[in-house]
Order: sequence, then structure tokens, then C-alpha cells
Amino acid sequence: MLQFRRITTQKRFIPQIDGLRFVAIGSVVLFHLYSVLEHGAIPEPVPLNTDLAKRGVELFFAISGFILGVPFASRYLLGAPRVRLKQYFLRRLTRLEPPYFISLFVCAALQMAWSHRSLRDIAPHLMASFAYLHNLIYGAFPGAVNTVAWSLEVEVQFYVLVPLLTILFAISDSRLRRTMILILMLVAGLLSNPLYSTVHLHASIAYYLAFFLAGFLVCDLYLTRGEWKPSFAWDVFAICGWPLVWILPRNFGHVVLPFVIVVLYLASFRGRVFPAIFSNRVITDIGGMCYSIYLFHSMILFAVKHFTWPLHIGQNFWVYFALQGAILLPVVLLLCGIFFLLIERPCMDREWPRKLWRCVQTQLSPAAREQPVAE
Repeated sequence: MLQFRRITTQKRFIPQIDGLRFVAIGSVVLFHLYSVLEHGAIPEPVPLNTDLAKRGVELFFAISGFILGVPFASRYLLGAPRVRLKQYFLRRLTRLEPPYFISLFVCAALQMAWSHRSLRDIAPHLMASFAYLHNLIYGAFPGAVNTVAWSLEVEVQFYVLVPLLTILFAISDSRLRRTMILILMLVAGLLSNPLYSTVHLHASIAYYLAFFLAGFLVCDLYLTRGEWKPSFAWDVFAICGWPLVWILPRNFGHVVLPFVIVVLYLASFRGRVFPAIFSNRVITDIGGMCYSIYLFHSMILFAVKHFTWPLHIGQNFWVYFALQGAILLPVVLLLCGIFFLLIERPCMDREWPRKLWRCVQTQLSPAAREQPVAE
């Protein structure tokens, strides 16, 4: 499975982070599996229009806060070289855009072919999605081309703000710096709660800022960790804390969950059992291709379940859910794994545009030499 390991910037690979990505994408995929079975062979025990816990996205936002905070925080806390903003934004562009644009074209084609959606109807939503403005113009879901891409637009808003937000790491006093981050997490959670009922700001950085800041705090503690001694106490925290991610009610959880995530992510580094679990090769490889899974899993689940939904044993929904999962999830892994190897993983190489151009030149140059010279 060596070829499934993600290509990282400056060869900095933190296996626990991909382990956490595995948990986040697992949460997202299982929720969408639940949603596609809404009109399946057996009625769902909890309707989708109720306040179901959907926390995979929040876990991803905290991971992004950690990952993007590392290079900027390293400059302030460890004296590392300054981040060149041109390279920073170019890296985001070349890394994320090709898989995302391909997913939009695929989703648009499927909607036009399957649902007979007209080009005239889909074109404005497609253009807004290309510019990462669909949430702000139309809202997250009305007319969306790829319904899961709303969270990517929130991520992009965060990417733009990272150089400004990471000025927090310029505070030299560690206690003051971490206290400031904690206060901002609390204030952001409290003030953003009313935004849930809005169409446009719910799916924006304004609502989810506290989760990115949670990633900042973990980043701060990780970079200045000194020597962390593994302890089973952190494993106990993890065992008690992970169920809270999906149990906490919406409004209260929105405020409290960022603090719970900080403890859980620290436990993934500081425990004895959970760091080993999150560093497992299979788990990190699946977590490493979470972007491909995230972009395509929903349409794969929706398409394949049209053929599998009648299959069930007895009348228990959770047995039905497990059976459908056993059929659908391997298909998701297979197709998304192929996309990861062919498209996403090559885009992880920051030099891929230059390598591609060289390849094109190599292919074109012999043809150019073989063309007859006009007399």
C-alpha cells in the first residue's frame, strides 16, 4: 500500500493526522449512507429532518486548523523560515482544484443525464461553485452541483484568512497566547450559534471558526511539546470523549465540541493505545485519500443503492444498514481509491504542473521535428 501514502510538503508526515482524517471521513460517509437509505426497504428509526449529529465536517475543520497552522506557527514559535504567501496559495490551488473541478463536471454530467437537469439551470450553480461562492450566493444546498462541496467553500475561506489569523502565534507568552485562543474559541462558538438558522452564513467561516481555532491550539501544543510521555490517562480521555462528538446536542455541542476535539486530538498523540491505532497503515492510507472519498462518495452511494436497496434480512433497520454498508462501502473505497491514485495523489506533488509541462513538451517535440518544412 506504499503508493497510497499521501505526498506531503517537505516530507512532513504525521500518521496520527491521517488517522484522525479516517475518523472524520468515516463519520461523513456513514451519515450519507444513512441518508441514501431514507426511502429504502426498511424505515429509518430517526428521520433525516431531525437534529441528527453530523460532526465529520467539524473534525475536518479542526484538522485543517492544525495542518495549515503548522508552517505559520513554526515561524513564530520555532524560528522557521517565513511562509511565502505566493507559494502557499499556489499550493492550495494546484493541490485542491483539479480533483474538485473534475468532481463538479462529473456531478453536473450525472445530474443532466440521470435527473434531466437542464444546462441552463445548472450553469449558474456550476460557475458559482467554481468560484467557491455557491454558499454565499445560493446557500449550501439549493441547486448545488456537488452537495458535499459546501464545506470545501468554508475551507477556502479559512485558507484565505490563515495568514492573518496565525498572527496569534506571534504572542510570545505561551500562557497568554493559548488563553487568547481559548477565549476566541468560546466567543466564536457563542456568537455564531444564531447563524445556524441563516441560509448563507450557516455554511461559512463565521459559523465554524471555533473549530479551526481548536486546530490552532493543538498545533501550538504540538510544536512546543518538548518531550511528551505516553500515558494511558489520555486513552481514557479518548474513550470517554469520542462518543461526545456525536452525542452532544446541536447548539450546546457547537460551543463545547471544539474544546472536546482539542482533548481528543491531543490524546491521539499522547496516549499509548490511540496513537498506535491512528498510526495503523491501513487507517492512515484510507484517511490519506479522504479528499477523493469526500468528493465522490455521495454520488457513488446514491447511484449504487438504486440496485441494492431491496436487499435486506429481517425488519431491523440496523441490520439492513450493516448489510447495505457491506455492499456499498467497498465500492466507494474502490472507485475513490482509483481516483486518488490517478488524480489526487499526483496533484499532491507540488511540482506536478512543471512535470506535466515537461511531459507535454517531450511528447510534442518529436512530432514537431518530424513535420515537413514548408518550401
